[in-house]
Amino acid sequence: MKLNKFPIILLLFSVVLLNAQEEGLISSIDDFSIDKVEFNQNGVKILAFSSTLAIEFVDEVSNLRYEIINKKGDVLLSKKEDTAKKTLLNISNLKKGTYYVRVFSDEIKDFLKFTKT
Repeated sequence: MKLNKFPIILLLFSVVLLNAQEEGLISSIDDFSIDKVEFNQNGVKILAFSSTLAIEFVDEVSNLRYEIINKKGDVLLSKKEDTAKKTLLNISNLKKGTYYVRVFSDEIKDFLKFTKT
């Protein structure tokens, strides 16, 4: 019986990427844009997917800190970045429901609501 190595390699690659994202090694992606969502008055826009929260800023911001908070006020995820204009946060471990993201930087302080479906 001949064993096809491609599915095994693909599985290992997926596990490595998932671990890298969860550890914060993959955090900022420059090739996405949330075109159908408007920036709020603070220059921030977000879009929640089943496993990812996409955050985009009008201008690049520095000394960023993100916190994902549940309705009880518990901080479920916290992350820091030196600078970013766009970022992706892994929310795959969160249950479906309503959450908040607190964004702090030198330029922006914002508290946004999102729903994970």
